[in-house]
Amino acid sequence: MRAIPYIPFILFFFLFYAFMQPVELLPKTDDTANFELLENLGLWGWLQQRMEFWQLRLFSDFFFIVFLHNLALWKIVNSAVASLLMLGLWRASFGPDFLKDLRERGRALFLAAALICMLFFFIFPNTITSSSFWYSGSFNYLWPVTALVFGLTPFIFFLRGGDPYGRKIWFPLGLFASFCAGFTEQTTLVALGVSAIILLYSLLKKRKVPLLLIIHFAVIAACAAVFLVSVFSSTRLTGGTELALFPEFATYGKRDMLQLGVHVYNTHLLRSSSLLFLALALIAGVLAFTRLKGRHVFFKILALFPAFYIFLNIVPFRLVLSGAWNHSVFVDRVPNQVSAFNYDPALWFDYLYRVPPLGWGLEPHDLFMASLGLAAVLCVFFTLFFAFRAAFDRLLACLLYLAAFGSGVIMGFTPTIFASGNRPFFIANILILLLCAMLIKEGMTSGDEKLAGSFLGRTKASVFAVGLVSLIAVYTIFLYVFVFSSIHYWWF
Repeated sequence: MRAIPYIPFILFFFLFYAFMQPVELLPKTDDTANFELLENLGLWGWLQQRMEFWQLRLFSDFFFIVFLHNLALWKIVNSAVASLLMLGLWRASFGPDFLKDLRERGRALFLAAALICMLFFFIFPNTITSSSFWYSGSFNYLWPVTALVFGLTPFIFFLRGGDPYGRKIWFPLGLFASFCAGFTEQTTLVALGVSAIILLYSLLKKRKVPLLLIIHFAVIAACAAVFLVSVFSSTRLTGGTELALFPEFATYGKRDMLQLGVHVYNTHLLRSSSLLFLALALIAGVLAFTRLKGRHVFFKILALFPAFYIFLNIVPFRLVLSGAWNHSVFVDRVPNQVSAFNYDPALWFDYLYRVPPLGWGLEPHDLFMASLGLAAVLCVFFTLFFAFRAAFDRLLACLLYLAAFGSGVIMGFTPTIFASGNRPFFIANILILLLCAMLIKEGMTSGDEKLAGSFLGRTKASVFAVGLVSLIAVYTIFLYVFVFSSIHYWWF
C-alpha cells in the first residue's frame, strides 16, 4: 500500500524513456560544436575555456562531457531525472506531514501524483523537447530545474512551519541540489530570490531560523555570487558575440528590454503553454471563487477572468466552424506551425503575432487585446492569493508565480531571446506546474467537504475533469509517439 502513490512516477520514467529512443546528437548544434575543442583542451581545459568565453555552467558542462559518448546511459539517467522532477514537485507541494500517512491518504496522493505527471504534458511540446529530450538542452534546463526544486524544498517546508529537512540525509542532498542549480542564470536567481524572501518573511514573523537552513542559504548565495561574477567577467557580454543573433538589441534601452521580455513571455503563456496556464487559472479560479462567498460579485468575476480569457484564447473557432478539425489536417499542419497547441484561434487573438515586440501597434483593437492579455496574466496573482487559506501558502504561491514571471521576462535582457526559442520558459512552466500541485493539495484538504470531495475524485464533476485531463495527456502522448518523433521538431 505504501508504494502505490509512487506508481505514477515509475510509469512516468518508462514513458519518458520510451520517448527518448529516437533521440541522437544533433549535428551543427551545441551537441557537436565542441568536439574539436574537447579533443584539444581536455575536460578541465574546456571547462575553463567555457568560463572565460561563455559562462561558468559547471554542473551542466561537466555532465555534458560525462555522457557525451554514452547516449544509452544518458537516456536512462535523463529519464530518471525527469521522474525525480515530478516526484520533487509532489513532495514539495504536499509536505512531509501529509506524506507520512500513506495508508489513509494513499488514494489522494496517488491521484495527485498522476495529475502532476499528466499535467506535465500540458506544457508546450517544443519547450519539453528542446529542454528535456535534446541532449544539450537537458543539462542546461531539465537537470538544473530538477535540482532547483529539491534545493528550495527545505525552505518551503520551513515556511509552512515544518522541519526543513526531516531526516538527516536531506540536508547534504539539499546542499548538493542547490549547488547544481547555482550555475545557470534562471535557476540561481530564482533560488536566491525565493529563499531570501522566505527567510526575510520568517525573520519579520520573529521565527527562529535553524542553523542548517542558514548554511543552506549561504551555499545558494555563494553559488549565485560566483556564477554572476563569471557572467559579467566573461567575453560573452563584453565581446558582444551574441549581438549577431539579434543586431537590433544593441539599440534597446532597459525599458525596451523589459517590454520585450513581457511580450515574449506573455506570448508563451497565452499561445504556447496555454493549456497548462489554463489549468492553473481554472483550479485557482474555482478555489478563489468558493473562498470569496459573501464578497462583491466583481471579485468573483475577477477570480474567474484569467481562466475565461485563456479558454477563449485556445478554442479552435475557425477549425470547428469550417469542419476542418480532424487528425489528418492536424498532422499536415504540424511541420509548419509554431506549436502543437497553437489551435488557430479566432482572429481577434492573433494580436500576439501581429504586435511588434517594442510596441502595441497603432490599432486600438491590438492595444485593447494586448492590455487584456497582460491583465489576465497579472490577475492570476489575485486569484492565487484568494485560492489558499493559510497566509504562508498565499505568500509562497504569489512568490513562485512572481519567480515564474521574472524567469521569463528576464530573457528580454539578452539578445538570445529569439535564438533560444521556447526552452528558456521551461523553468516558468515547471513553477506553474508546482503551483498546480499546491492547488490540488489545497483543494484536497479544504474544509469544505463538497469541494474536498471534488478534488479527491468523489463527485461526477471531478471524475469528468480527471477524465478530460487524462484524454488531453494521452492525446499529447499520441502526438509525441506518432507525429513529433518523425520530424525535426521532435527533439529541437
